Amino acid sequence: MDKQALRQQYRVKRAAILPDARRRQEEAICAHAQASFHLDTNGFIGLYAAVHGEVDLAPLAEALLREGAKVAFPRVEGPARMEFCAVQSLADLYAGAYGIPAPGPRAPVVRPDELVAVLVPGLAFAEDGTRLGYGGGFYDRYFKRPEAASIRRIGVCFVEQLAEALPRHPHDVRMHQLLTERGLAPCSG
Repeated sequence: MDKQALRQQYRVKRAAILPDARRRQEEAICAHAQASFHLDTNGFIGLYAAVHGEVDLAPLAEALLREGAKVAFPRVEGPARMEFCAVQSLADLYAGAYGIPAPGPRAPVVRPDELVAVLVPGLAFAEDGTRLGYGGGFYDRYFKRPEAASIRRIGVCFVEQLAEALPRHPHDVRMHQLLTERGLAPCSG
């Protein structure tokens, strides 16, 4: 099956999750993530602002910020470039490229080597860490940067978005771990 057909299939699966189940799943995902992060005062945790039915990490972001963690969100800087930028509060997010909430233009850019971990959205993930994204390649290009080599890449999704296998191209960057309502698990690949 080609990636476009798979994207549509997993959009439908994600949209079919009932609101009460979604809320419980998101609460469990945020709780697992919070329990898994040991605050590293020297490093940033990269999160994302949920759109189009993605797992909402806002409660996790708020909890981490309350605990004094350094948090960064992605901002599209051009047609093929994304940077993570530091935020002090979710109120620092504005409508960015593609309508995705992002840090404003004054938010300081965080160097890739300052990020300890990045939680990555996607339409589907396979056990080997392969990610089916939206087709823009922003995360793949970001993680291919040499200075991003030490970042722990964590795919975030509902269990309904897990696949046995997904097509992978040479430019696709795999995740190290997957975070679902079942917990944080290492990828097999």
